[in-house]
Amino acid sequence: MAEQAKESRSFVKTKVASLASSRKLTKLVKEPKTSQKLVPSLFMSKMSLSTQERLQATREVYPPKIIELLDIGASTTNKDFSVDIDQALFQPFPSELIFQQLVPNTSYEMILTLKNLDRVARHVKVTEKDSPYFIVTSSRPVGQKIAPGMEATYIVQFTPTEDKDYYHELVFVTEREKFVVPVSGLGSRGVLDFPDDIHFTSSPVKYKSCKTILVRNVGKKEANFKLETNK
Repeated sequence: MAEQAKESRSFVKTKVASLASSRKLTKLVKEPKTSQKLVPSLFMSKMSLSTQERLQATREVYPPKIIELLDIGASTTNKDFSVDIDQALFQPFPSELIFQQLVPNTSYEMILTLKNLDRVARHVKVTEKDSPYFIVTSSRPVGQKIAPGMEATYIVQFTPTEDKDYYHELVFVTEREKFVVPVSGLGSRGVLDFPDDIHFTSSPVKYKSCKTILVRNVGKKEANFKLETNK
């Protein structure tokens, strides 16, 4: 059994090396951006990316949501933390896993890393909720501590069975808290090809000007369209 576990971890490490690509510099922000309006060309560009292309385009990360604070005395003898109590001991990258451009019954994989922000080695483990679509594997032995500034690496495998949206949460447990990393699988959408700006040439005052605009649905599903202007 021990030899099989060792071979399994070796296999996962090999997969991590093959999946990992050069990570661009990322900036830590206090919280995720709230829903913002996107110009049509930016939305169309985002939705055309593969899962790995979207991951490589990630430039910002934010602290994970803490869902429970634990009894420190029951989990560790080292109670001296350099990380504020309102921040998790580990920083995920990416902060949210998004799978897109999906084909049903095809498996997709993404790497999730958790960086130890504390000044001493700390434990972290994933407690999976039941899900027939998401599988998480680790490249390290169970119970191994993560040194300061180092990362725990996981492979998250997603296998959709239908062309629809999926949502899941990975729950991680440290010596001080439980925090979640959201995972989304985006099904097909209607995507409109529409100009970002509509410009009218100069016209006389109180003279009605008209302009014909072409709107195309370049997505894989129907799209509802409504055009409003600010008066």
